[in-house]
Amino acid sequence: MTITTRSIAQHESEWIYSTFLTKQLNLSSLNDYIHQIPQVPLIVELYIFLCGYAFNPTMVPLWLGLVNVLTRTGLSDNAAVKFSGTTINEQWGKLLLTIDSNKRGLLNMTFYLATVLVTLLFTELGKASFATTRPKIPTTGYATILNADDDNNNPIKWKRRFGSLVASLKSKHSFPSGDSSQAMNLCLFFLRYVPTTSTSATMIHLGSHAIPVRDVALFSLFLPGVVFARVFYLCHWIEDCIGGVSLSLLIHWLIIPILRENIVDLARSLNLI
Repeated sequence: MTITTRSIAQHESEWIYSTFLTKQLNLSSLNDYIHQIPQVPLIVELYIFLCGYAFNPTMVPLWLGLVNVLTRTGLSDNAAVKFSGTTINEQWGKLLLTIDSNKRGLLNMTFYLATVLVTLLFTELGKASFATTRPKIPTTGYATILNADDDNNNPIKWKRRFGSLVASLKSKHSFPSGDSSQAMNLCLFFLRYVPTTSTSATMIHLGSHAIPVRDVALFSLFLPGVVFARVFYLCHWIEDCIGGVSLSLLIHWLIIPILRENIVDLARSLNLI
């Protein structure tokens, strides 16, 4: 007995899951492998859970508050500003320094909220357009007994301790992954728009560029954790997560710069700048 989210043939019957990328990387089999993982130690699953639950709608106030606090504390009028290795980050940081310290956090928080809503809009439009099928949750829920052979020997317990929590409030369709899009949006927003005056001890130097350890951790630990968690908890296929990350990159390339200018114009009209 195994966990059957649906057969490879069924999965690849939807064109978005039968692309060159899916077949060349054998993603259908990799999806099945991750879905079949019986269970992991509690401490490991806590990490997976925190990543998988990070962009549940109930968590939005936490991220907004974090952007607010880090923007206010990360920029000091009396310190030499250490910007990350992007021109956009330096330009935005210098702009924030022209604003009253008590209003910087509010402006950046409003900007981040706008990026969240734009990302949500496009992911939901994508889901409605592609109308793809999510992995099937076992009829026994997130805990069941597997057997290693047909004689019911060597029973193995398949379990997702936080499955119901991670899967709560999810929409009907699968592609692209909204959580993966939001995770990439957060990583890019921090890299580009949350400057820091931290000391060199909290920076990683790459040639002439200095990248905050915070941003390195987001891209190397947090983003992959979110992607894995969405597949591990049977919320998505790997292709959904690739699509979500790619969509967020596209949004930050084409739309967020325009949104940024509108935010600046709004700030000027309110005499914040």
